[in-house]
Amino acid sequence: MEGLFDYAPAIALFPLAAFVIALAFGPKLPKKGAIPGIVATGGSLLLSLAMLAAVAGGEEGYYHETLFTWAAGDAAGEIGTDAIEFTFGILIDPLAALMLVIVSLVAFLVHVFSLEYMNAEGETGLPRYYAGLGLFTFSMLAFVYADNLLMAFMFFELVGLCSFLLIGFWFRTRSAPSAAKKAFLVTRFGDYFFLIGVVAIAATFGTVQFAGEDSFVAAAAAAIDDGGQLFGFDAETWVTITGLLVLGGVIGKSAQFPLHTWLPDAMEGPTTVSALIHAATMVAAGVYLVARMFGYYALSPTALAIIAFVGGFTALFAATMGVVKDDIKQVLAYSTISQYGYMMLGLGVGGYVAGVFHLMNHAFFKALLFLGSGAVIVLMHHEQDMWKMGGLKDKAPVTYYTFLAGALALAGIVPFSGFWSKDEILYDALIVGLEQPLIMAAYAMGLIAVFFTGFYTFRMVFLTFHGEPRTETAEDPHSVGWAIKAPLLVLGVLATVAGLANLAPVAKLTGAEISFLEYWLDGEYGGLEALTYHSYHETVPFEEGAIGSETTTMLLGAGLSLGLALAGAFTAHALYNVPSPTRHTEKLGGAYDVLRSNYYQDEYQVWLAEGLTLPVARAADRFDQTVIDGAVDGVSSVSLFGGDRVKRIQSGIVTNYAALLVAGFIALLIVLGFLGGWFL
Repeated sequence: MEGLFDYAPAIALFPLAAFVIALAFGPKLPKKGAIPGIVATGGSLLLSLAMLAAVAGGEEGYYHETLFTWAAGDAAGEIGTDAIEFTFGILIDPLAALMLVIVSLVAFLVHVFSLEYMNAEGETGLPRYYAGLGLFTFSMLAFVYADNLLMAFMFFELVGLCSFLLIGFWFRTRSAPSAAKKAFLVTRFGDYFFLIGVVAIAATFGTVQFAGEDSFVAAAAAAIDDGGQLFGFDAETWVTITGLLVLGGVIGKSAQFPLHTWLPDAMEGPTTVSALIHAATMVAAGVYLVARMFGYYALSPTALAIIAFVGGFTALFAATMGVVKDDIKQVLAYSTISQYGYMMLGLGVGGYVAGVFHLMNHAFFKALLFLGSGAVIVLMHHEQDMWKMGGLKDKAPVTYYTFLAGALALAGIVPFSGFWSKDEILYDALIVGLEQPLIMAAYAMGLIAVFFTGFYTFRMVFLTFHGEPRTETAEDPHSVGWAIKAPLLVLGVLATVAGLANLAPVAKLTGAEISFLEYWLDGEYGGLEALTYHSYHETVPFEEGAIGSETTTMLLGAGLSLGLALAGAFTAHALYNVPSPTRHTEKLGGAYDVLRSNYYQDEYQVWLAEGLTLPVARAADRFDQTVIDGAVDGVSSVSLFGGDRVKRIQSGIVTNYAALLVAGFIALLIVLGFLGGWFL
């Protein structure tokens, strides 16, 4: 197996080659560049699966290799050093191996799905589309196995660029370029803080390595143990500050409040782009980064509590907006924001395995739902309004039943995958929340969001597939081929059974050995204890409580969560699973207007830019022009004035020069005579 890891760089390089081929030769290739993309992502998937097996079967349980050094240094891990070494390397541990499989699998299925979805009559720019998919897949895969924070930041930014290019694919419309710019600017705002955090960590600890004895995690832990000061702060406070700076990029990329507003607009891109970037992979980059740096965040109870609270609030905040949306992709967009809030909640309470577990499950069922919505859009001749659908259940059974599997997983209905990971997150939040009031508030928000999730999910299912057709298009939908059906079937199976990877609650109830995913991810596998960031249970700083016993707490939490999910689903069933449903959400009155307007977040951000930021910028510019530049210009104007007057004596007339010499000589004599008389 050792020689297999030599091929690890090819996991990302395959899609990069597809990008080059599609860009250079796409117009001349069959399917305009789709085939190289399918072959490349298929190769990445096979290699990723091989790496997963190699990590699982290796003695050490991980692979870490430095590819090359582009800035030499010899003081890694020394706090306050000026000699920092920057390298490009590969780190494939259980977390990275799992994420490589997720990204490459979804990318492969999206490429296959695109064969039919993007083959609409008159569609142009397909080489550019497939090139964008290839570049994005390369960027995300390289980000996943980056072995240091600076390398991760670079590919984090390249992922953002690819998102901009793909969201704005239909650039001839007005809405797509606007959405692309919004996504780019909002995420860049968060990444500004991320960059400061990278610089601060590098300057403090003299290293940006994620793993090993020379990692910044190990250096931070040592500094806290020593009780020293870092830049005028105690070590734990400085870890909190730098961790929250990096979190700025996470909040932007994973669309957490308040930097979530870009993701619903990003639905202006092709649905396949939404499935790949904004459901399964790119938006996952932020959560993945928190998981990768979990050992660092675990050193700061404050940082973890903030992560948990932001996650819990975002889960509820976004779920409430999803209940009033009529566009099928908009419902899924707000669902994505909400589900990533759950992942942040899980990681924030120390539930590393639960957060990563939900990251995996969500990638499968949300990619399924987005691709399923793409199939519905094809069926409806590119109509996205659910109120113009209905009756598609019998006309497209493969689409319906696979979509239903994804919906059951999203709503958290047992035994589908989302139930296991979502409830594990809520259980971890509950047992910590019993000892921490702030965490209990985050848990409560996450729990309430379960009801809204069940409601908007099945409202979407019933309006789209059930009842009577409400338009002529729904009466006679377009057909879909196997290029669309096959990816739906694969993801439908995964959405149904992926939860079996980590039945930790069942294992605890039955007294069985700990489940595979928890055993593997939680640092107990092979030699992973050598990686300092894997000592999770030893470093998470929260006390845990229980209602009675651990088993009682688990059963109460799971029962309450499942009950709320079913209540939301049955409420949607009663209101919308009828032949001719009505717009019940409009009866909410003022609350409907607020939700429909997304809590006026866009208006608030526009006001913030135009009403506050722009006046402050203008005032700063005025101060710069009048005071700063004014002082400089005043000094220069004196020189210019003096020079202008002096140059007038340079007339070029000899008699004038002679007169000036005589006058100067006489003046010199007078001065000397005066000075001589004064001295005498």
